[in-house]
Amino acid sequence: MNRSGEEQERVLQYLEDEGKSKARRRGPSRGVDRRKEDPAYTPRECFQRISRRLRAVLKRSRIPMETLETWEERLLRFFSVSPQAVYTAMLDNSFERLLLHAVCQYMDLISASANLEGKRQMKVSNRHLDFLPPGLLLSAYLEQRS
Repeated sequence: MNRSGEEQERVLQYLEDEGKSKARRRGPSRGVDRRKEDPAYTPRECFQRISRRLRAVLKRSRIPMETLETWEERLLRFFSVSPQAVYTAMLDNSFERLLLHAVCQYMDLISASANLEGKRQMKVSNRHLDFLPPGLLLSAYLEQRS
């Protein structure tokens, strides 16, 4: 406000040009799914995506691998066919819900638990247009680490 009209014009032009160059940088690659080559999708990074509390449980506890593998298979089958659908499961067992939340975080899926008619319901959805599972599933990653 304290600048001359000419200086104000230069600042506005600079801001306009900066906005256009950012749009160009963002534009063509926007919407392109780079998860296949992105290092954030290595098994280690997928594991780090799991919340600290869940990681601690997975490291400490004796995890029932059969249950973990069953949830991985179900989610893989479901989201491979319908990547934008919502998977729903009724789970009264809190430990099984915890495992499912961990699998979802590892696979970069969104999961939420809620009460429905006195029972616990979990809904799982995919945040991306396509479903690209990690190269190494959580069960295999945990077995590899032990």
